[in-house]
Amino acid sequence: MKRKIVASCIIILCVITVIIGVSYIPQKLIKVNSKEVVKIEITNGQTGEKTEIMNHEQISQILFNLADITIQKEQSEKDFKGYHYWIKIYTEKGIAQQLTIHEADTIIYKDVLYKTKGKSIDKAYIDRLFTEVTNI
Repeated sequence: MKRKIVASCIIILCVITVIIGVSYIPQKLIKVNSKEVVKIEITNGQTGEKTEIMNHEQISQILFNLADITIQKEQSEKDFKGYHYWIKIYTEKGIAQQLTIHEADTIIYKDVLYKTKGKSIDKAYIDRLFTEVTNI
């Protein structure tokens, strides 16, 4: 009986370890099909300005830049105050994905801190959009 309990505990610990370990596997940042995106809303965290991008070429460029980014979950739970950009990606069905860019290599996605691996986010392109697009 004791062996069954010990074996069960070991199996449970192994399953928990695998589940936690899998959450740290690097993954692509963008999960939505770019052809389905109808609008991207970006909020500038430093000024509070909001911009809606509905131009297909601009949407494609933003998604192209972000689709190239690989992220990995961070262990630390840093207390971030403020952000550079809050991005909402919309399809016909509504909000498909949201993420917050803190730095070029630091992202909050689904309330979890991630770091980019390899390539960082091109914040300069997003900065330019605020001067090109009509603010809402």
